[in-house]
Amino acid sequence: MPDDLSLSMEIPPDIAFVCPVVNAAQTLAERMGIGQRENFRFQLTVEEFCLCLIGLAQKDTPLRVVLTGKRYLLRAAFSFKASDLSLGGLNITACAAVRLHDAPPRDLGLLLAAKAADRFRVEHEGERFRILAEVDRRYPEPASVHAPEPPRPPFRLARDPDPARLSQAASLAMRAYPGWQCPASFRMPERFAELVADGQAACVCALDAAGRTVGLLSWAPCSEQALLFSGPFVFASAETRGAVASLLVDAFLQSVARERYAIVLSFRATDALPPGYFEPLGYLQACAGEGGGRQPVLFRHLQEDTGQAVWCGPEIEDFLRQAYDRLAMPRDILPVAEPTGRIRRESLLGTTLDRGRDLAELRPFLDGEDMAANLSAHVTAIRDKGIHRILYYMDLARPWEAALAGELFRSGFTPKVVLPHGGQGDMVVWQHEQPC
Repeated sequence: MPDDLSLSMEIPPDIAFVCPVVNAAQTLAERMGIGQRENFRFQLTVEEFCLCLIGLAQKDTPLRVVLTGKRYLLRAAFSFKASDLSLGGLNITACAAVRLHDAPPRDLGLLLAAKAADRFRVEHEGERFRILAEVDRRYPEPASVHAPEPPRPPFRLARDPDPARLSQAASLAMRAYPGWQCPASFRMPERFAELVADGQAACVCALDAAGRTVGLLSWAPCSEQALLFSGPFVFASAETRGAVASLLVDAFLQSVARERYAIVLSFRATDALPPGYFEPLGYLQACAGEGGGRQPVLFRHLQEDTGQAVWCGPEIEDFLRQAYDRLAMPRDILPVAEPTGRIRRESLLGTTLDRGRDLAELRPFLDGEDMAANLSAHVTAIRDKGIHRILYYMDLARPWEAALAGELFRSGFTPKVVLPHGGQGDMVVWQHEQPC
């Protein structure tokens, strides 16, 4: 299989040029060794986005398309200019609207594109938009693994662990720990190893005296200034797990201390985490399978926090001030009022569903007049899928996002935790109250 491949093109806003772009997508997928089903889904994603955006983008500017192939996914990026763009057909609730009205919607192409891709996101500034859509490579079911024999000290770090070692460690973590504590990539261990090889994730792995895998801690960026870590995952007896966990955490902190990041965060710290290394930011409601208890969110500064400005709606000003005072983080809080008028009719929410972790995550991509109704519709659709934990992420660097606090409260969400530097600025994590 070749290394990463990428090609870019600019096409006029003319549907006659869609076919060459789709052919390029097919060729790229074939060259990357992607399976036939994922190849077809990628072609469908590229075709439908091109057809729709040619009709929505400004006619005097070209549509720029960048296709990228990696070992573990295919990605299409579309950059264009548009005025008052509405992309409601990308909402996960669009399918329900089709069934309700029993008629094809005007944005059926967007609905098909959203269904074909595994994920997408929308970035915009003024009239400049960028849509990124990804299709994952399909992996065979992982082989079963067995816990190692009782480990023998001394313990040491694995130097540049190979993909087989990383796949084994991810499989051991899935076997020994609840699914909500493990990154989604652990469910397909080969994918985790390829993410590490590509630099999208990093890890430290511990071995015993016999060279057996006894521990793993992984991390990945969640913003330009923050890292999100998972673990430590320890596959050792009660007598030795503390030594393995300390080895992993010390190695992790030493590794990231040399990088540009200001803070490390975790929603998925295990009970093996040594005391005294991290502080709590707050707590989320745990998944139903964990008894509905509290799930800690932890952090540790890597650099001094010199402060920043954040936008804030009046509904969460007290919450933010209390959080920043408790954490001794200097912030200038800038007021923003709830919007009284919107430039577009349809809002757009990005949705990530993870049944393995009983988790849905919502992010606002576009504001619109229907935002309150859209939030409620998303909650209903997610509950209908049997998912209990619903989180919503608000970036306080964007005034329009901070202004949505009132609508979030009215939709049943509660602010739980502030993640310093978790997005473009600080991030507020909201959680929808779970049904009893």
